[in-house]
Amino acid sequence: MATLLAHIQIQPGKEDKWEAIMHDMVHHTFASEEGVIRYEYWKGQDPLSYYCLLSFKDKWAFYLHQMSDHHEGHDFADVLAGIKLEYVDPVEGAGGGLPRTAIRRCRRTRARRCGPRRSASRWRSRLGGVAAHEP
Repeated sequence: MATLLAHIQIQPGKEDKWEAIMHDMVHHTFASEEGVIRYEYWKGQDPLSYYCLLSFKDKWAFYLHQMSDHHEGHDFADVLAGIKLEYVDPVEGAGGGLPRTAIRRCRRTRARRCGPRRSASRWRSRLGGVAAHEP
């Protein structure tokens, strides 16, 4: 398996364009690539920072993704201020490498039970009153 964490910086004023690119990339990647296991974008706490966690069955599937029409069809240079690709490995028995179906199932059930607001307060109580950073 090939798993990467992309640390992404966006140019000021390009957030809407970047998020449209993200939506398009996720849609086309899952629709047309057999080797994709996980492909998720996340917005960071710092302004203009995003992350992408992507896993493919092997490095060749990742290379095919990089060369795909939907990947090559976007003008990334117009929106990116910087990007760092970090290869990461799952920790055996600690959730790394979960199949996509398990992740989706977990998201659906947990989101209903403890959405973002309740999760933050739950962690605050576990920290013994220490203020947890909330965006």
